[in-house]
Amino acid sequence: MRIAFRMDGGIASFPALRRPVTFECDALSPERSARLKALVDDARFFTAAPRPPGPGADRRTYTVEIDDGARCRTLTVEEPVGDAAMRALIDEIRDCARTLRA
Repeated sequence: MRIAFRMDGGIASFPALRRPVTFECDALSPERSARLKALVDDARFFTAAPRPPGPGADRRTYTVEIDDGARCRTLTVEEPVGDAAMRALIDEIRDCARTLRA
């Protein structure tokens, strides 16, 4: 499974954190790869309905593209992320992105 991630906006937006990251789950530890795959399923990433943008300026958005070999979808999620399962997925992907940028 390949994941591409980009973070935009927010009040304290730093260029290094906005740099897009793409990674293969198979390159991660087996535990982390399994956790990401489970979070994708829990969040119903491939079928989740996109939420319309909310009011307000400087909202942080996360653009996530996931390709599992059979399906590929790009979804933009805006803060605050109301769905707990989607929030958990975004948090895990952000943590992977931080690790890969270091």
